[in-house]
Amino acid sequence: MHLSRLLFTSLSCAAALVLLAIGCKKPGNTVTGGGKGGHSAIYITPEHHGLFVDSCTIYIKYGTNDAPASGVYDDSSRCILADTTPIAAFTGLTAGQYYLYGNGYHTGYSPPQVRGGIPYTISKDYDTTSVYLPTYTY
Repeated sequence: MHLSRLLFTSLSCAAALVLLAIGCKKPGNTVTGGGKGGHSAIYITPEHHGLFVDSCTIYIKYGTNDAPASGVYDDSSRCILADTTPIAAFTGLTAGQYYLYGNGYHTGYSPPQVRGGIPYTISKDYDTTSVYLPTYTY
């Protein structure tokens, strides 16, 4: 009887430790920051096989590194040509996580519709960054 009590106590302690470890574990994909109200900016240039996508709208989702399941983004910006480079600008952003998604047309390919998305993190306030957004045909 002493052996069964020892086995029960050992198994109970092991189970308690497992539950404690699982319960205290922080989620691996914790989302922090991101949004309007800061001093940072992201300038996005969409490209397809190394060539600029001149006709594109860029969408941004604040506070995440993933595309929104609902398909609803927080803001959008149409690319405008600066010299010969298409650029979409998002200014007044805070440090944090963002998901960038582009949807447009690249006349050099058939079919001409292109799209693509990437996560992006602004690590500090007063950060201005240029980002190339890779796209693919669909």
